[in-house]
Amino acid sequence: MTALTKAFLLPGEIVSDLLGAGASDDRMMIRTLVNMLVWNLVVVLIVVMVY
Repeated sequence: MTALTKAFLLPGEIVSDLLGAGASDDRMMIRTLVNMLVWNLVVVLIVVMVY
């Protein structure tokens, strides 16, 4: 994985580790949810700041 990919997936990885998700399917679902929430929030905040 490249550094950019690791940075993009970092919020989901941190939450998965904190929750102790071990199974790959569980980690993938948690990581997907958290990453969508975090990056959507980042984009919305940027748009609000621009406009």
